[in-house]
Amino acid sequence: MNNELWSLETKKIFNGILLFSLSWIAYGIFDPIESLFSGIDTLSSFGGSSSPTGAAGTVLSVICYILLAGIGAGYVLTIKGLKSFGNILEEADGKSVDSVRKAFILALIAVALDCLPFIPGIVGDIVYLIAVIMMLMGYGALKKSSTFAGSKGAATLYIAALLIVIGWALDFIPLVGDWLEGLLTIIAYVLTLLGWGKIKNAEAS
Repeated sequence: MNNELWSLETKKIFNGILLFSLSWIAYGIFDPIESLFSGIDTLSSFGGSSSPTGAAGTVLSVICYILLAGIGAGYVLTIKGLKSFGNILEEADGKSVDSVRKAFILALIAVALDCLPFIPGIVGDIVYLIAVIMMLMGYGALKKSSTFAGSKGAATLYIAALLIVIGWALDFIPLVGDWLEGLLTIIAYVLTLLGWGKIKNAEAS
């Protein structure tokens, strides 16, 4: 395998990761604000008043929908990139990458479930946890592989996935759980970008 082909395939994945990571972080900022504005408008409607947030509330809603679309598009690009990347690797490494690809598919399903108001939030959370555990297994195999040129990047990705699992568990702590999970998730997304950046820049053998 030549370095040009390796760089081409990993760049597709990196771009997808970049898109959904930035979209997710931005959504985490705008969604609570949009929810606050929506709550204010709901309370005002009970009193017979017009919407106090006006166009700002509508703009925030549109921004959130755009960011959700960005998250979905990022996942799709990543999934497609992982499929083509796995096809150029050694058989064992290709299977590990395919495990990561299936994990991203599950993660996308979890995101979709969270968007459905009639589905309890815990369902999407459990599906997402299963997806991250699958990522841990895939990245764990790649970081130990002697034939995978990006093993150092896979080790970073393993740590990122582990932080997400820890954050998921900490979310159950009253008062500070949400804050701790959010902090670890942001760190995990940064490490995910760094990890795939290392893989992208690795010298393929």
